[in-house]
Amino acid sequence: MSMYKEDCLFCKIAREEIPSRKVFENDSTLAFLDIRPMTKGHTIVILKNHYETLADISNEDITNLFQSVKKVAQLLYNNLNIEGYNIVMNNYEAAGQVIKHSHVHIIPRNKRDGLIKLEIPKKEASEEQLNNVIKQLKD
Repeated sequence: MSMYKEDCLFCKIAREEIPSRKVFENDSTLAFLDIRPMTKGHTIVILKNHYETLADISNEDITNLFQSVKKVAQLLYNNLNIEGYNIVMNNYEAAGQVIKHSHVHIIPRNKRDGLIKLEIPKKEASEEQLNNVIKQLKD
């Protein structure tokens, strides 16, 4: 049984009501080029079923999603002359989620592409800070 949301942009793309440049498709997922790419080959992978965030996705579909992400990432890496890629999934508005249909960005990267690189901070968190986080997670 398909779970679509009528007014969802990505559901409309999955139903082929809106055209896309398909990179990969199977029964449960669809990968297509981002129309506002950060780099050449920037691809979005969605589940055809509608889920708003990672927390909403069924265990079966999370497996389907990330199997497709892996396949598409290798396709991009092997064919676009890139040096790496980022896998990004924004959940909720505060994290940058604009379209409320859970999706994964695969962003092809090269060392000198000018995009921001995520770096681990030089300063370590204190024991107290780490312990406070653990306490909050266990409360």
